[in-house]
Amino acid sequence: MELKEFVAAVPGFAALSHPDKILHFGWYLHKHKQQATFTQANIKACYEDQHIHPPNLSDTFTRLLAKKPKVLLQEKAGYKLEHSTRQKLDEKYGEHETTIAVSAMLRDLPGKITDEAQRIFLKEAITCYHHKAFRAAIIMAWNLTYDHMARWIVDDATRLAAFNSHIDARVGATSKRAGTRIKKREDFEKLEEKEMIDIMGNAGLLPSANTKKILEMQLTRRNMVAHPSLVFADAPQADDAITSLVQNVVFVLK
Repeated sequence: MELKEFVAAVPGFAALSHPDKILHFGWYLHKHKQQATFTQANIKACYEDQHIHPPNLSDTFTRLLAKKPKVLLQEKAGYKLEHSTRQKLDEKYGEHETTIAVSAMLRDLPGKITDEAQRIFLKEAITCYHHKAFRAAIIMAWNLTYDHMARWIVDDATRLAAFNSHIDARVGATSKRAGTRIKKREDFEKLEEKEMIDIMGNAGLLPSANTKKILEMQLTRRNMVAHPSLVFADAPQADDAITSLVQNVVFVLK
């Protein structure tokens, strides 16, 4: 996780006192930069990276070291957070390794996606994820994937013809939607999302049967979190939704 992402994930970071900012920066250096200790120069660099004017660090560190109960410890190599202080910050901001990997994947995605609509979906998914709005992150990850599949189909005449040739069999030859044909991205609104997945599978447009199962499972999850309910969505669920859809669909359908 980059420092700017961590700062954005801390509610009201700008309003924190300088001692609290230093403790947060110290925790970030421990947790995300794997530093056993940090120096005043390290903390100053954090301030500068975030374009925040630093206080008199020597005086502020002296006050932090004098606090009781202890919040900061000093040794030859530098400073480190006292165990209980670090534990409290771990509980508030600590991430599972998978969550860190997802953050890195999301951070690298913008350079791999050129479609403007998909970039908007991705930006919203990243914002939701880093602010722990996991229900919304799952929804936006699905929107990104759905839009990617739709555009992938219409961008190739052979794929589009294969998709269109299997529509009637899925919607029913005698239904009012019989004869529906896709010509542009917006035409997919005539079909339900589950129908789109089934048609892609029947037309041989999905890499494997497992891909279809992944899409069906994640569509079910999206539906559960999108509708008003008491269904709880946490980081592991969002991690699974994002990694499954991005790695097995967005990165595969090129």
